Amino acid sequence: MFKDILSSKSTSEAIYNVGVLLLIIIISAFILRWLWNKVLVPHVTVFRPVETLLDAFLLSIAISVIRGS
Repeated sequence: MFKDILSSKSTSEAIYNVGVLLLIIIISAFILRWLWNKVLVPHVTVFRPVETLLDAFLLSIAISVIRGS
């Protein structure tokens, strides 16, 4: 996705690509927050619920770093 942004031929195409990237990040944060709070927290007592989308975004970054991708 970053390659698409850097290789954009026009400013409007770059803005479109950035918008799509932000939309993907927001949707994945919502999904991660839902999965974390509704699926993982009730079954693993050590984990606490994620309160905000910023927390979900930071959690997804942490998971990506640990995973190595």
